[in-house]
Amino acid sequence: MIKNSKLFLSCVGLGMASCIGTASATENLVLFKIHDVTPVKNEDGNITSCNIGATFYNRSEAEVSNASLKLVWEDDVVANAINQEERNDREARRANNKRVPRYNTATYTSRDIVMDLRLPVLKPGQQVTLKSKVQTDRCYLLLNDMEIDIQKCTHATKNAPSATSGKNTNNCGNLFRYISPKTPDYYSEFKDVSYQEQDSQDRLEENRQKQGINKLFKETIDSLNSLSQKLQQTRPSVDEGE
Repeated sequence: MIKNSKLFLSCVGLGMASCIGTASATENLVLFKIHDVTPVKNEDGNITSCNIGATFYNRSEAEVSNASLKLVWEDDVVANAINQEERNDREARRANNKRVPRYNTATYTSRDIVMDLRLPVLKPGQQVTLKSKVQTDRCYLLLNDMEIDIQKCTHATKNAPSATSGKNTNNCGNLFRYISPKTPDYYSEFKDVSYQEQDSQDRLEENRQKQGINKLFKETIDSLNSLSQKLQQTRPSVDEGE
């Protein structure tokens, strides 16, 4: 994000109009941004999760497929509290102090917020918006910078032309770049999406989720049938023993 920060300062000095579209116009990247973060509350009014939107724009010259990302936000406040408690615990142990603290932050919350995303195929110049949900009450952190962990991904470049070369393929390297709302690129580098396009994307995502559920259901039924057959095969020998 250092590059984006420098760009923002330059735009302030030169005028925003002179900088629009300069950050990524010539870069071979997939840009993405987080937006529409809204808290979800339970019956007691407590935040239990966050709805979230993620838009990906393939600015590269090749197709991106089979992509799964893990996005990780670290909560600095929680991380510092956990680290301090761990230091206090080590010091207490060295002093042979057996007193167990009543409250341990790590027991009640984690320092990281994690979201897994599976992307549809992205053709060159294509932009898609995904909707997801994150199980956390710290929705305010989800517009911050995060760590991008590419679980698997295939980028059909000239050196690796096949877009379906394997389930665990990852030749995407540093292909994905997060665009923060603190930079002008957040507002200038993405295409406007019409209602019809968004509705089409939502339907495709819904169908993809249904296919995943149907596949899981079929695998479960197949496993139960296989188990039932094995039990039927072993039953005669048990009856003979009786």
